[in-house]
Amino acid sequence: MHNFLPLFKGEIQRLVKYKILQIALLVTVMWLAILFLIGEESVAEFVPLFIFMDATLMTVMLVGANLFYEKQENTLKTLLITPSGFAALMMSKFLSAIVLSFQSAAVISLFAYFIFGVSVSFGWLFIFVALITFMHTALGFVLTVFAKDFTGLLALLIAYMFFFAFPTIFYALGVFGETAELWLMFSPTHASMLLIEFSYGLDVRTVLIPIGAIYLVLVGAALTKWIVVPKYVETAVRE
Repeated sequence: MHNFLPLFKGEIQRLVKYKILQIALLVTVMWLAILFLIGEESVAEFVPLFIFMDATLMTVMLVGANLFYEKQENTLKTLLITPSGFAALMMSKFLSAIVLSFQSAAVISLFAYFIFGVSVSFGWLFIFVALITFMHTALGFVLTVFAKDFTGLLALLIAYMFFFAFPTIFYALGVFGETAELWLMFSPTHASMLLIEFSYGLDVRTVLIPIGAIYLVLVGAALTKWIVVPKYVETAVRE
């Protein structure tokens, strides 16, 4: 983990340079505006959804955009041969994505808490947002290295949402019974939504919370070890 802090600082600077941080802030402001328009009666139902979308969909797209910019500027190989170590490089990228999610989660949650009185456990929220972002950062890397361009990344993301997010939506609409929820936990998006809802005190079966948290960690770690790391090196070498 030698020279981790300079690498992390460099990641934040690239987020600013590529305007990814600014876009994330703009999206956060958009969520706040929507919450204000929704009004107090329904805001508690939408806050977890907005946090969920930022930690999942936005994470994948922002990670993808960052990696494509690095490809265009031929910086992947330069980063790979830095004397700081590959583990520190990967950690800086994951942590910068988590910082982006924390930014959105904090602003939206504080706004909902102080303006609308929405109940939230900030401790659990930030723990779960970190786990969700870790897993979806790994997913963002995976989808990006298999996509030819940003349009291809969006197509892969839509396919992922079709197979994993839509079942969660169908469950919320009552298409699936409660007995199907354990099977739905194999969907990272469903596990993510349950963790966020638990943070906001919504009705979630407590037994599913540790299952969902452990599942996200295991999936994220597996993707990182067997796809993200070797494919990142392969992509850098091909530059």
